[in-house]
Amino acid sequence: MPRQADFVLLSILVLGSFALVHGQEGHPTPANSLANQKTLIVATETKSDSVVAVPPITSVSVNLRAGKKLSADAIDLPIWTAKEGALNGLQSADVLPWHIVVSYDQSDEDGDNVHSGIYEEYWAGEKKYKRSYKSDDFNQTDYATDKGLFRQGDQQWPNRAESQVRSEVVAPFYYAATLQGFYGRNVERTFSGYKLQCIFIERDSGISDPTQYCFEPGSSVLRYTRGFGWFQTVYNRIEPFQGRNIAQEVDVTDGGKPYLKLRVETIELLAHVDDAGFVPPRDAVGPLGDRVSGVHLVPINMSSIPQWPASLRQQHFTVKVDIVVGKDGHVISAHAISGPPDGYKACENAVRKWIFKPYLVLDKPVEVEQKVECSNN
Repeated sequence: MPRQADFVLLSILVLGSFALVHGQEGHPTPANSLANQKTLIVATETKSDSVVAVPPITSVSVNLRAGKKLSADAIDLPIWTAKEGALNGLQSADVLPWHIVVSYDQSDEDGDNVHSGIYEEYWAGEKKYKRSYKSDDFNQTDYATDKGLFRQGDQQWPNRAESQVRSEVVAPFYYAATLQGFYGRNVERTFSGYKLQCIFIERDSGISDPTQYCFEPGSSVLRYTRGFGWFQTVYNRIEPFQGRNIAQEVDVTDGGKPYLKLRVETIELLAHVDDAGFVPPRDAVGPLGDRVSGVHLVPINMSSIPQWPASLRQQHFTVKVDIVVGKDGHVISAHAISGPPDGYKACENAVRKWIFKPYLVLDKPVEVEQKVECSNN
Protein backbone atom coordinates (compact mmCIF):
# COMPACT_ATOMS: atom_id res chain seq x y z
CA MET A 1 0.00 0.00 0.00
CA PRO A 2 1.22 3.60 -0.53
CA ARG A 3 3.40 4.80 2.24
CA GLN A 4 1.87 8.28 2.40
CA ALA A 5 -0.94 10.17 0.79
CA ASP A 6 0.43 12.96 -1.33
CA PHE A 7 -1.10 15.55 0.91
CA VAL A 8 0.39 18.16 3.24
CA LEU A 9 -0.41 17.07 6.77
CA LEU A 10 -0.82 20.05 9.04
CA SER A 11 0.74 18.29 12.00
CA ILE A 12 3.83 17.43 9.97
CA LEU A 13 4.03 20.82 8.33
CA VAL A 14 4.20 22.51 11.69
CA LEU A 15 7.41 20.59 12.26
CA GLY A 16 8.74 21.60 8.88
CA SER A 17 7.98 25.25 9.55
CA PHE A 18 10.26 25.68 12.53
CA ALA A 19 13.59 23.94 12.12
CA LEU A 20 18.07 24.12 11.03
CA VAL A 21 22.09 23.06 11.52
CA HIS A 22 25.98 23.57 10.47
CA GLY A 23 28.43 26.27 9.64
CA GLN A 24 31.55 24.42 8.70
CA GLU A 25 34.21 26.22 6.77
CA GLY A 26 36.62 24.59 4.40
CA HIS A 27 36.51 22.24 1.46
CA PRO A 28 35.53 18.65 0.72
CA THR A 29 37.55 16.15 2.66
CA PRO A 30 40.18 14.38 0.51
CA ALA A 31 39.34 10.81 -0.47
CA ASN A 32 42.05 9.27 1.71
CA SER A 33 40.42 10.62 4.86
CA LEU A 34 37.04 9.15 3.93
CA ALA A 35 38.22 5.56 4.20
CA ASN A 36 37.81 5.44 7.98
CA GLN A 37 34.28 6.78 8.06
CA LYS A 38 31.76 4.64 9.85
CA THR A 39 28.44 3.59 8.37
CA LEU A 40 25.43 5.50 9.68
CA ILE A 41 22.00 3.88 10.04
CA VAL A 42 18.72 5.01 11.56
CA ALA A 43 18.12 2.48 14.33
CA THR A 44 17.74 2.22 18.08
CA GLU A 45 21.03 0.37 18.48
CA THR A 46 23.91 -1.29 16.66
CA LYS A 47 26.05 -4.31 17.52
CA SER A 48 28.97 -3.36 15.28
CA ASP A 49 31.74 -0.91 16.13
CA SER A 50 31.85 0.14 12.48
CA VAL A 51 28.18 1.16 12.44
CA VAL A 52 26.68 4.25 14.09
CA ALA A 53 23.02 4.18 15.10
CA VAL A 54 21.03 7.42 14.82
CA PRO A 55 17.85 7.09 16.91
CA PRO A 56 14.63 7.12 14.86
CA ILE A 57 12.34 10.10 15.25
CA THR A 58 8.87 9.02 16.31
CA SER A 59 7.75 12.05 18.32
CA VAL A 60 8.74 15.62 19.10
CA SER A 61 7.68 18.25 21.58
CA VAL A 62 6.88 21.83 20.59
CA ASN A 63 7.07 24.78 22.98
CA LEU A 64 5.12 27.54 21.24
CA ARG A 65 6.11 30.04 23.92
CA ALA A 66 9.83 29.36 23.78
CA GLY A 67 10.75 32.54 21.91
CA LYS A 68 14.40 32.17 20.92
CA LYS A 69 16.64 35.21 20.72
CA LEU A 70 18.91 35.50 17.72
CA SER A 71 22.45 34.94 18.99
CA ALA A 72 25.46 36.87 17.75
CA ASP A 73 26.87 33.75 16.08
CA ALA A 74 23.63 32.77 14.34
CA ILE A 75 24.19 31.39 10.84
CA ASP A 76 22.65 33.15 7.84
CA LEU A 77 20.64 30.34 6.26
CA PRO A 78 20.63 31.38 2.56
CA ILE A 79 24.39 32.01 2.56
CA TRP A 80 25.10 28.79 4.44
CA THR A 81 22.85 26.73 2.16
CA ALA A 82 24.51 28.08 -0.97
CA LYS A 83 27.99 27.37 0.41
CA GLU A 84 27.28 23.83 1.57
CA GLY A 85 25.28 23.07 -1.56
CA ALA A 86 28.37 23.84 -3.61
CA LEU A 87 30.34 21.23 -1.65
CA ASN A 88 27.81 18.39 -1.46
CA GLY A 89 25.83 17.04 -4.40
CA LEU A 90 25.76 18.42 -7.92
CA GLN A 91 23.24 21.25 -7.70
CA SER A 92 25.56 23.94 -9.04
CA ALA A 93 25.92 25.70 -12.36
CA ASP A 94 29.73 25.69 -12.29
CA VAL A 95 30.23 21.92 -12.63
CA LEU A 96 31.40 20.23 -15.80
CA PRO A 97 28.87 18.12 -17.73
CA TRP A 98 28.05 14.89 -15.88
CA HIS A 99 26.06 11.67 -16.00
CA ILE A 100 24.57 9.80 -13.05
CA VAL A 101 22.54 6.61 -12.60
CA VAL A 102 20.73 5.95 -9.30
CA SER A 103 18.82 2.77 -8.46
CA TYR A 104 16.03 3.10 -5.93
CA ASP A 105 13.67 1.03 -3.83
CA GLN A 106 10.64 2.49 -2.08
CA SER A 107 9.05 0.81 0.94
CA ASP A 108 5.60 1.19 2.45
CA GLU A 109 4.81 1.63 6.13
CA ASP A 110 5.02 -2.14 6.65
CA GLY A 111 8.56 -2.24 5.26
CA ASP A 112 7.50 -3.98 2.05
CA ASN A 113 9.08 -2.96 -1.24
CA VAL A 114 6.35 -1.26 -3.29
CA HIS A 115 8.32 0.34 -6.13
CA SER A 116 11.79 -0.07 -7.64
CA GLY A 117 13.39 1.81 -10.47
CA ILE A 118 16.28 3.63 -12.08
CA TYR A 119 16.81 7.38 -12.21
CA GLU A 120 19.26 8.63 -14.85
CA GLU A 121 20.39 12.13 -15.68
CA TYR A 122 22.65 13.65 -18.31
CA TRP A 123 23.48 17.25 -17.40
CA ALA A 124 25.23 19.81 -19.61
CA GLY A 125 23.64 23.02 -18.37
CA GLU A 126 20.65 24.48 -16.52
CA LYS A 127 18.67 24.39 -19.77
CA LYS A 128 20.39 21.41 -21.30
CA TYR A 129 19.70 18.15 -19.52
CA LYS A 130 17.92 14.83 -19.90
CA ARG A 131 16.28 13.20 -16.87
CA SER A 132 14.56 9.84 -16.94
CA TYR A 133 12.71 7.52 -14.58
CA LYS A 134 12.22 3.84 -15.38
CA SER A 135 10.22 1.82 -12.86
CA ASP A 136 7.35 -0.59 -12.44
CA ASP A 137 4.77 2.22 -12.40
CA PHE A 138 6.47 5.36 -13.75
CA ASN A 139 8.39 5.82 -17.00
CA GLN A 140 9.27 9.29 -18.16
CA THR A 141 12.04 11.33 -19.82
CA ASP A 142 12.33 15.12 -19.59
CA TYR A 143 14.37 17.20 -22.03
CA ALA A 144 15.40 20.72 -21.02
CA THR A 145 16.05 23.08 -23.94
CA ASP A 146 16.26 26.80 -24.64
CA LYS A 147 12.68 26.53 -25.91
CA GLY A 148 11.34 24.97 -22.72
CA LEU A 149 10.81 21.61 -21.03
CA PHE A 150 9.57 18.67 -23.10
CA ARG A 151 8.32 15.34 -21.75
CA GLN A 152 8.19 11.85 -23.25
CA GLY A 153 6.27 8.99 -21.63
CA ASP A 154 4.12 9.42 -18.52
CA GLN A 155 2.94 13.02 -18.40
CA GLN A 156 2.32 13.38 -14.67
CA TRP A 157 4.98 15.11 -12.63
CA PRO A 158 7.19 12.97 -10.38
CA ASN A 159 5.54 12.46 -7.00
CA ARG A 160 7.20 13.29 -3.71
CA ALA A 161 9.12 10.00 -3.44
CA GLU A 162 10.28 10.10 -7.06
CA SER A 163 11.41 13.72 -6.73
CA GLN A 164 13.24 12.81 -3.54
CA VAL A 165 15.24 10.14 -5.38
CA ARG A 166 17.03 12.89 -7.28
CA SER A 167 17.13 15.50 -4.54
CA GLU A 168 18.68 13.32 -1.83
CA VAL A 169 21.69 12.53 -4.04
CA VAL A 170 22.04 15.50 -6.39
CA ALA A 171 20.70 18.33 -4.20
CA PRO A 172 20.77 17.26 -0.52
CA PHE A 173 20.08 20.82 0.68
CA TYR A 174 16.88 21.10 -1.35
CA TYR A 175 14.66 21.38 1.75
CA ALA A 176 16.81 23.94 3.58
CA ALA A 177 16.72 26.10 0.44
CA THR A 178 12.92 26.40 0.74
CA LEU A 179 12.96 27.78 4.30
CA GLN A 180 12.60 31.51 4.90
CA GLY A 181 12.88 33.43 8.14
CA PHE A 182 15.05 30.74 9.74
CA TYR A 183 18.59 30.82 11.09
CA GLY A 184 21.16 28.20 11.99
CA ARG A 185 23.23 27.43 15.05
CA ASN A 186 26.10 25.01 15.58
CA VAL A 187 25.46 21.98 17.79
CA GLU A 188 27.75 19.00 18.40
CA ARG A 189 25.85 15.71 18.53
CA THR A 190 27.07 12.27 19.54
CA PHE A 191 25.57 9.04 18.19
CA SER A 192 26.89 5.71 19.48
CA GLY A 193 29.96 7.57 20.72
CA TYR A 194 30.55 9.08 17.25
CA LYS A 195 30.59 12.88 17.08
CA LEU A 196 29.06 14.92 14.28
CA GLN A 197 29.00 18.69 13.87
CA CYS A 198 25.43 19.77 13.18
CA ILE A 199 23.53 22.86 12.17
CA PHE A 200 20.10 23.21 13.75
CA ILE A 201 17.67 25.23 11.63
CA GLU A 202 15.26 27.16 13.81
CA ARG A 203 12.96 30.14 13.99
CA ASP A 204 10.97 31.15 17.08
CA SER A 205 9.32 28.09 18.56
CA GLY A 206 11.16 25.47 20.54
CA ILE A 207 11.14 22.06 18.86
CA SER A 208 12.87 19.19 20.62
CA ASP A 209 14.37 17.79 17.40
CA PRO A 210 14.43 20.47 14.67
CA THR A 211 15.55 20.27 11.07
CA GLN A 212 19.29 19.61 11.07
CA TYR A 213 22.24 18.86 8.83
CA CYS A 214 25.16 16.97 10.38
CA PHE A 215 28.73 16.73 9.09
CA GLU A 216 31.99 14.99 9.81
CA PRO A 217 33.78 17.24 12.33
CA GLY A 218 36.10 19.78 10.72
CA SER A 219 34.90 19.02 7.20
CA SER A 220 32.08 19.67 4.75
CA VAL A 221 31.13 15.99 4.39
CA LEU A 222 27.37 15.68 4.94
CA ARG A 223 26.42 12.51 6.85
CA TYR A 224 22.92 12.96 8.27
CA THR A 225 19.84 15.15 7.85
CA ARG A 226 16.66 15.52 9.84
CA GLY A 227 14.38 16.92 7.17
CA PHE A 228 10.75 17.72 6.51
CA GLY A 229 8.12 15.94 8.58
CA TRP A 230 9.55 12.67 9.91
CA PHE A 231 12.23 12.18 7.26
CA GLN A 232 15.74 11.17 8.34
CA THR A 233 18.50 10.60 5.80
CA VAL A 234 21.94 9.03 6.24
CA TYR A 235 24.73 9.41 3.68
CA ASN A 236 27.36 6.67 3.36
CA ARG A 237 30.28 5.75 1.08
CA ILE A 238 31.12 9.38 0.36
CA GLU A 239 33.26 9.81 -2.75
CA PRO A 240 34.79 12.98 -4.23
CA PHE A 241 33.57 14.10 -7.65
CA GLN A 242 34.48 17.43 -9.24
CA GLY A 243 35.58 18.75 -5.85
CA ARG A 244 32.26 17.80 -4.26
CA ASN A 245 31.13 15.12 -1.83
CA ILE A 246 28.79 12.54 -3.38
CA ALA A 247 27.19 9.83 -1.25
CA GLN A 248 27.07 6.50 -3.07
CA GLU A 249 24.60 5.01 -0.59
CA VAL A 250 21.69 7.07 0.73
CA ASP A 251 18.95 5.71 2.98
CA VAL A 252 15.82 7.63 3.97
CA THR A 253 13.47 6.67 6.78
CA ASP A 254 10.04 8.11 7.57
CA GLY A 255 9.01 7.93 11.20
CA GLY A 256 11.85 5.49 11.81
CA LYS A 257 10.67 3.09 9.08
CA PRO A 258 12.52 2.40 5.79
CA TYR A 259 11.27 4.66 3.00
CA LEU A 260 13.87 5.03 0.23
CA LYS A 261 17.03 3.05 -0.51
CA LEU A 262 19.20 4.88 -3.07
CA ARG A 263 22.40 3.57 -4.65
CA VAL A 264 24.60 5.45 -7.12
CA GLU A 265 25.39 2.92 -9.83
CA THR A 266 27.28 5.30 -12.14
CA ILE A 267 28.68 8.80 -11.83
CA GLU A 268 31.02 10.18 -14.47
CA LEU A 269 32.10 13.21 -16.44
CA LEU A 270 30.74 13.67 -19.94
CA ALA A 271 33.96 13.99 -21.87
CA HIS A 272 32.02 14.74 -25.04
CA VAL A 273 28.59 16.38 -25.06
CA ASP A 274 26.53 15.00 -27.92
CA ASP A 275 23.91 17.66 -28.65
CA ALA A 276 21.72 15.11 -30.42
CA GLY A 277 21.18 13.31 -27.12
CA PHE A 278 19.43 16.37 -25.67
CA VAL A 279 16.98 16.90 -28.55
CA PRO A 280 13.38 15.96 -27.63
CA PRO A 281 11.90 13.20 -29.83
CA ARG A 282 8.88 14.00 -31.98
CA ASP A 283 6.42 12.40 -29.58
CA ALA A 284 7.60 14.50 -26.61
CA VAL A 285 4.99 16.90 -25.20
CA GLY A 286 5.90 20.52 -24.57
CA PRO A 287 6.95 23.06 -23.80
CA LEU A 288 5.42 22.52 -20.36
CA GLY A 289 4.38 25.34 -18.07
CA ASP A 290 1.66 27.77 -16.94
CA ARG A 291 0.01 25.34 -14.47
CA VAL A 292 1.19 21.95 -13.19
CA SER A 293 -0.25 19.33 -10.86
CA GLY A 294 1.08 16.32 -9.01
CA VAL A 295 4.05 18.09 -7.45
CA HIS A 296 4.37 18.46 -3.68
CA LEU A 297 5.06 21.95 -2.33
CA VAL A 298 5.84 22.57 1.32
CA PRO A 299 4.66 25.87 2.87
CA ILE A 300 7.41 28.24 3.92
CA ASN A 301 5.00 30.26 6.05
CA MET A 302 2.13 28.66 7.99
CA SER A 303 1.40 31.45 10.45
CA SER A 304 -2.33 30.83 10.06
CA ILE A 305 -3.96 27.74 11.60
CA PRO A 306 -7.64 26.72 11.44
CA GLN A 307 -10.02 28.28 13.94
CA TRP A 308 -12.38 25.35 14.35
CA PRO A 309 -16.00 25.90 15.42
CA ALA A 310 -16.81 24.90 18.99
CA SER A 311 -18.81 21.90 17.80
CA LEU A 312 -15.66 20.29 16.34
CA ARG A 313 -12.93 21.17 18.83
CA GLN A 314 -13.17 17.93 20.81
CA GLN A 315 -13.30 15.70 17.73
CA HIS A 316 -10.61 13.99 15.67
CA PHE A 317 -10.99 14.70 11.96
CA THR A 318 -9.27 15.81 8.76
CA VAL A 319 -10.42 18.29 6.13
CA LYS A 320 -8.94 17.87 2.65
CA VAL A 321 -8.66 20.91 0.40
CA ASP A 322 -7.84 21.47 -3.27
CA ILE A 323 -5.66 24.55 -3.65
CA VAL A 324 -3.95 26.47 -6.43
CA VAL A 325 -0.64 28.12 -5.59
CA GLY A 326 0.07 31.18 -7.71
CA LYS A 327 3.31 32.07 -9.44
CA ASP A 328 4.25 34.28 -6.47
CA GLY A 329 3.79 31.43 -3.98
CA HIS A 330 0.50 32.70 -2.52
CA VAL A 331 -2.65 30.56 -2.51
CA ILE A 332 -5.10 31.91 -5.10
CA SER A 333 -7.91 29.41 -4.47
CA ALA A 334 -8.88 26.85 -1.82
CA HIS A 335 -11.89 24.52 -1.94
CA ALA A 336 -12.57 21.85 0.70
CA ILE A 337 -13.51 18.47 -0.76
CA SER A 338 -13.92 16.14 2.23
CA GLY A 339 -14.20 16.03 6.00
CA PRO A 340 -16.88 17.47 8.30
CA PRO A 341 -18.65 20.28 6.39
CA ASP A 342 -18.66 22.49 9.49
CA GLY A 343 -14.86 22.56 9.27
CA TYR A 344 -14.59 23.49 5.59
CA LYS A 345 -14.50 27.26 6.05
CA ALA A 346 -11.95 27.19 8.89
CA CYS A 347 -9.50 25.09 6.88
CA GLU A 348 -10.03 27.09 3.67
CA ASN A 349 -9.45 30.39 5.48
CA ALA A 350 -6.25 29.09 7.06
CA VAL A 351 -4.63 27.63 3.94
CA ARG A 352 -5.44 30.75 1.88
CA LYS A 353 -2.91 32.56 4.07
CA TRP A 354 -0.15 29.97 3.64
CA ILE A 355 2.83 30.96 1.51
CA PHE A 356 4.88 28.59 -0.64
CA LYS A 357 8.17 28.97 -2.44
CA PRO A 358 7.28 29.60 -6.11
CA TYR A 359 7.57 26.46 -8.23
CA LEU A 360 9.90 26.90 -11.18
CA VAL A 361 9.98 25.12 -14.52
CA LEU A 362 13.31 26.02 -16.13
CA ASP A 363 13.59 29.10 -13.90
CA LYS A 364 10.08 30.35 -14.75
CA PRO A 365 7.39 30.34 -12.01
CA VAL A 366 4.21 28.39 -12.72
CA GLU A 367 0.91 27.81 -10.93
CA VAL A 368 0.54 24.56 -8.98
CA GLU A 369 -2.56 22.50 -8.23
CA GLN A 370 -2.26 20.29 -5.16
CA LYS A 371 -4.11 18.89 -2.17
CA VAL A 372 -3.50 19.82 1.45
CA GLU A 373 -5.03 18.74 4.75
CA CYS A 374 -5.98 20.35 8.03
CA SER A 375 -6.18 17.86 10.90
CA ASN A 376 -7.57 18.25 14.39
CA ASN A 377 -6.11 15.58 16.65
